[in-house]
Amino acid sequence: MCREGMEENYFATSRNRHELKDMYNPETNTLDIRSNGLYPSNVLSNLCSNGFRLDGMICGSMEGFLQSLKRQDINKQRQICSMKGGNARKMSVTSWQTDQIVWWKGKAIDRQSQTYQDLIHRAYKAMFEQNERFRAALMQTRGIVLAHSTGENNPYKTILTPTELCGILMELRDNYDKRDKTQELIKKSVTNELGDLDSEKPTAKKIVYVDMGGVLMDFHAGLELIGDELRKEYAGRYDEVPNIVSYLPPVKGAIEAMYALQQSGKYDVYILSTSPWSNPTTWSDKVEWINRYLDKYYCKRLILSHHKNLLRGDYIIDDRGKHGTSGFKGEWLRFGSQEFPNWESVLEYLQA
Repeated sequence: MCREGMEENYFATSRNRHELKDMYNPETNTLDIRSNGLYPSNVLSNLCSNGFRLDGMICGSMEGFLQSLKRQDINKQRQICSMKGGNARKMSVTSWQTDQIVWWKGKAIDRQSQTYQDLIHRAYKAMFEQNERFRAALMQTRGIVLAHSTGENNPYKTILTPTELCGILMELRDNYDKRDKTQELIKKSVTNELGDLDSEKPTAKKIVYVDMGGVLMDFHAGLELIGDELRKEYAGRYDEVPNIVSYLPPVKGAIEAMYALQQSGKYDVYILSTSPWSNPTTWSDKVEWINRYLDKYYCKRLILSHHKNLLRGDYIIDDRGKHGTSGFKGEWLRFGSQEFPNWESVLEYLQA
């Protein structure tokens, strides 16, 4: 779920009753990068939740970005990319090692190529420029040799070797001219682990509301997964099936369309849905679904209402006229109709 939680104290000396380790070796002037190390070692770890954006994708951590490269499916990649470090690490697979091919936004990339190295460098550069916490921690190590003693050294078995990691970090650090970059980086900074992404001023943008069932979530595909017994028991009222939302995959093109609208700069997008009173778990299930397939940005823009006509806005994208949709004061783009049969047609209309 989309939990705010408490911000982790990266300057703490212990975590979960375990003492954090001082990773600096004064004899060799070396700092070992470890998630269980004292600051700044812990913040430099790929597992740290240093959020950033790259090529329109939201990255919840560097670990999320790196693990997402192992997945060809763009929806799965987007999901993993948005994860914090610990969760992302659990999604690791080794299938890419066979042909040494990784993926970024639908494009196949040879792990051993210069193209791959360029991509990795761009990712760390984006995190350095956008994330003030990571940047401050890295700059505190100026003059110190960085190391990562627990990583895999064989580039054919890992997405990033210690040599690659430390080389990139030291290059970023040593080439950084603080006097010339300060104002530029302040503008680019992503603060509070992507938490301020929804603080953008929407006043100059048109407001778009997007329904979930049948528009974002593929209800018909999900029904195939619940089994004959449940389909028979809940015939005519499938929205009352316990945890039905967890069965529903995204409608084709829906996830990409939501990010396209968000990144267009023209629209302020909200998810507007309903949940049956007889199945209250769907309320939390819908939050879980958004968190799984989209990200924190949209998780905090979910509106649940049985009276959609009460909301002010410019467009509503819905497949049915129920719950006030037909009385919406703006323009109703009826998803699945002859005019708007799919997300491609919706985007074409809104981006004209």
